[in-house]
Amino acid sequence: MTIQKDDNTNTLSAEPPKESFNIRCPRLGHQINFSYCRSENSGLPCFKTLDCWYNHFDVHSYLTGKLSKEDFQKTFLNKGKPKITSLFDLIEQAKIRKGKQV
Repeated sequence: MTIQKDDNTNTLSAEPPKESFNIRCPRLGHQINFSYCRSENSGLPCFKTLDCWYNHFDVHSYLTGKLSKEDFQKTFLNKGKPKITSLFDLIEQAKIRKGKQV
């Protein structure tokens, strides 16, 4: 694991790593760079960005400086639906689509 630190201190850099630096994405299962994570969610960061990148650079400070307060909250602070609720929604949508096909 490579940690990007400022030259004069022992703190994490506030800037993201270069484009050539990749980490494994737990959602996709392959190597990606930060720029993908930064805009994966319809122009907003992936909700896992803070979890995935915190030990490589000061991602929290970087994103709070780049995103509006509303976008930061929408991306990282809103709790999503529980998985079971999402599954029920998908089942209902499939039933509706199937009903329209008949």
